[in-house]
Amino acid sequence: MPLTLRQIAETAAFASARSMLLIESRAGISDACLHNYWKCSRGRLIDWLHALDELEGQAALTGDEAEHLELWNSAVPLLSEIFVSDLLARVWATVLSAADLHRGQERAAPIVRHTFKGQVEARHRASQLILSGLKVPVTELARIDRLRRKCERWSDLLIGHLVLNYQLDEFAFESHRSLEFGQSQVREILRATDEPAWEFVIAGIRLSFQDESQIAPSDAWNRGIVRAVLSSFPADCFEESGTFRSIRRVRIERSDEVSDQAVDPASSASRRESENHSRRLKFSDLRQRHGNDYTSHDRD
Repeated sequence: MPLTLRQIAETAAFASARSMLLIESRAGISDACLHNYWKCSRGRLIDWLHALDELEGQAALTGDEAEHLELWNSAVPLLSEIFVSDLLARVWATVLSAADLHRGQERAAPIVRHTFKGQVEARHRASQLILSGLKVPVTELARIDRLRRKCERWSDLLIGHLVLNYQLDEFAFESHRSLEFGQSQVREILRATDEPAWEFVIAGIRLSFQDESQIAPSDAWNRGIVRAVLSSFPADCFEESGTFRSIRRVRIERSDEVSDQAVDPASSASRRESENHSRRLKFSDLRQRHGNDYTSHDRD
């Protein structure tokens, strides 16, 4: 089933709302999920950069305003997708970086940080196209710029609690704003439970992106990315229906399991063997690329 931009934004909200269930889980994120996220993000980025190159090239060949407006209309779906996708990419990079910090390892973070560099490049190119690439009415530019700024605000809100707890302000647009959001979220969680606070956040993002019901140009890649994100969460995070379970309920059940294993030597030995096996897993094929190597080879 095709994904809308609104659903991509909602995925970012769900990933943030249930991030601690992944971060606190003893089960590591599978290599398959990391690889699929990297592969789909990379494929989408290459398509984006080719499309942006083509738009910039066509704009340079003509000074006719009518033709520029036509190019702009064809560019809007692409630009919208880049800005909304940045929301999910930024949240996911923060979540997995926090997971590595929580576990005292460096496994998932190098993959998502490497992928995130490509997302930042695409966002920069999209912003340049808005500012100087096409001669179109200011009202047209303002419409897409509002979406860009909305995604920035929501990004800072969704990663606020992780910026506060794990000092990951490198992923925030405005560090102070993200910290303020994080402090506000913590106050709300302490005031009641964590469920109502996050329900308001998810409801808010649904309302904020309710008009973004269009199918994005990179639908196949987007579905692969969303699938990789959701598949990274442990099975105990979901009900049988596929919906996320209560954070409190999962934490209680996990604490009960830890108590049971503490008095079961066989279970503890099995867990140590599993952890040793997971540490042997490598991701060297993805870590060979750094910096500009992410896209330069594929664009040549």
